[in-house]
Amino acid sequence: MLPFNADDVFALDTKIRWVGLATKKGQLIFAQMRPGVESMTPESDDRLLLELRAQYITEVCGQVNQWAGPTEYITMSHEKFIELIIILKERYLVMTLEKSTPTEKFPALAKKAQELWFNV
Repeated sequence: MLPFNADDVFALDTKIRWVGLATKKGQLIFAQMRPGVESMTPESDDRLLLELRAQYITEVCGQVNQWAGPTEYITMSHEKFIELIIILKERYLVMTLEKSTPTEKFPALAKKAQELWFNV
């Protein structure tokens, strides 16, 4: 059983639009749009984000881990929204955020998600 679900992640911040969880090998665990929020991307792209794109991005960022320490989270800012990838050991949690989300929130969101996962 998972320590949290999509609704638990949505409860972390109202600016979270979409959330997905996958293994580091890209196996989809869950993906869900916040109820009442209209998606800006097709569902096939959401799946691609979890199954391939996030996996590739986390592996590339991990290339410096031996010098910089483990990657905690990765952000990508697009014109219409922000993607936040949070590393959870052998899984990663991906969320899209409203473009208006202040960058100062990213570390706190990552920490809260890690606390949910590790039941801290």
